[in-house]
Amino acid sequence: MEAGQRPKIDLGAPTARATRSGRVFRTLTAGPRWFWSRSKEASASEEILHSGRIIQDLAAAVRQGPGAPRRIYVDGDHRLDMEATALSHGLSVAGLEERVARRRRQTMRLAYLTFAGGWLALGWWLWQVLTTPWSPGRMVLGIEFIPFCALFFLLAFKNAWMNWQLRTGRLGSAMEYLTTAECFWPS
Repeated sequence: MEAGQRPKIDLGAPTARATRSGRVFRTLTAGPRWFWSRSKEASASEEILHSGRIIQDLAAAVRQGPGAPRRIYVDGDHRLDMEATALSHGLSVAGLEERVARRRRQTMRLAYLTFAGGWLALGWWLWQVLTTPWSPGRMVLGIEFIPFCALFFLLAFKNAWMNWQLRTGRLGSAMEYLTTAECFWPS
């Protein structure tokens, strides 16, 4: 390079042959590229991944790991420690007792309503079974209806169990609830 002459920068301008081969390659791959982009849109893979991340985040929020702060405190006998629990919720003991009483009334109502709903659903199912002519399709529908009856009874049991825990002021298993000497029915 001579003194006074500026250096030339090669910007990599394609030659005629490189331009032609690139054009041919792009033309040959245009169909598969278009199909790939449309199939990616049709499969909704991005939306599925996004929804999966949301479900994963919600599951992590619902799970309470060992590092999560405790919200309900119990003593060695599994009795509810009202002072510590009220403090962890930022309430007074009276405020917590009022909330427990309100939740106890709510679980009592729900237990009786779902128990009655279970009996109504079971009665309606039994009436349908006895009054309609049997066919294979009708039999399948009759069998598929039974889980709804079971759901009502399970919800009634769950609410009665929670009511028992609130009434006695202690956490207990379902078996302890079933074998208790105290009143079984929600009150």
